[in-house]
Amino acid sequence: MGPQGGDELNLVEAGKNYGWPDITYGIEYNDDKISGGATQKEGMEQPVYFWDPVLSPSGMTFYRGDAIPEWKNNLFITGLNSHHIARIVLENNKVVGEERIAADQQQRFRAITEGNDGALYAVTDEGKLYRIGSR
Repeated sequence: MGPQGGDELNLVEAGKNYGWPDITYGIEYNDDKISGGATQKEGMEQPVYFWDPVLSPSGMTFYRGDAIPEWKNNLFITGLNSHHIARIVLENNKVVGEERIAADQQQRFRAITEGNDGALYAVTDEGKLYRIGSR
């Protein structure tokens, strides 16, 4: 989370340069370009995925449970300004799908974790607790 737009999901590996602030898909909050608007540069890694408009990530967890088999090894990221939980489907370290969960609730989702019962639990800025999953 940083500039306006351009929130990134990176697979961080030692010794690699992820570019900030030399390359980014975001812009300043006054709409100025960052580093002349460069999004790629030799020797710098591209994000696995990025959001524009902004996600405003605040919490993240991998789902490892068995209660919801189709979600196993999916990444869940809570969003503040986006007002949803992003379910990210990964295959071979690439994003192959995104689902927006609880977007109709219009909440600033702050954190998410997997419970002992196999459900996901998310909390909002207002202190609301959401249980997501079957059983």
